[in-house]
Amino acid sequence: MSKDCTLVEWSKDRIWYCTMPYRVAGAPIDHRMTIIRLNNNKLFIHSPIDITPKLQRQISQLGDVGYVVTPNKSHNIYLSDWWLAYPQAYFYAPPGLIHKRSDLTFDDALGNKTPYHWQGQLLQTVIRGSDTMEEIAFCDPHSQTLILGDALAWMVESRHPLTFAIAVLNGCYFKPAMPWYWRITFQNHTQLRQSIQEILTWPFERIILSHGKVIDNNAKAHFSNAFSWLMAHKIKITTTKKA
Repeated sequence: MSKDCTLVEWSKDRIWYCTMPYRVAGAPIDHRMTIIRLNNNKLFIHSPIDITPKLQRQISQLGDVGYVVTPNKSHNIYLSDWWLAYPQAYFYAPPGLIHKRSDLTFDDALGNKTPYHWQGQLLQTVIRGSDTMEEIAFCDPHSQTLILGDALAWMVESRHPLTFAIAVLNGCYFKPAMPWYWRITFQNHTQLRQSIQEILTWPFERIILSHGKVIDNNAKAHFSNAFSWLMAHKIKITTTKKA
């Protein structure tokens, strides 16, 4: 299976993405990387994939890599290659990944506070509520795009039987959803609800996911529906208290 991919322009002169074949437990689950050209013409790399010579050539045509951002603990398999290929870039990751990958040097930890490099250009927040899963969500108001890692997936385009089975079991085949194996780790629904409500205030109409079909319209409704179980839980608790 070829690992080469071609950059797709998502927003003119602003955002590109590249989807590369990847397998988890034998199931083909594509991995998507997003590139944003910031106002200083430096490239913001979200969720780095395998850096092949072809991909490097395509990236060099866009500009200089300034920031390599890993949104969660899972998307770190190719980080060493990026660290070697772009020593001048700033590397950011969640605290859990920085602790996990002590072999690499990171410039700072990702959190709710936006680093000055993309302050005023991108929005970001921690999706809170889990002791084991942590992810930073990003939004580019310029292109009205929400950019996520594993917090949401939509595997409807996959035809592989193993991928289909895994996606159905995790509730993310027929519609965009937080995969079940992620969802069960979020025991603090209050914190998760606050994170989702914050994201819903952001100006986005489209979503780039790291896994599965991208959402190019009506994205806020899709995102809201994906977490309807969380909001329904709030209504149930409120009703019980009033009773």
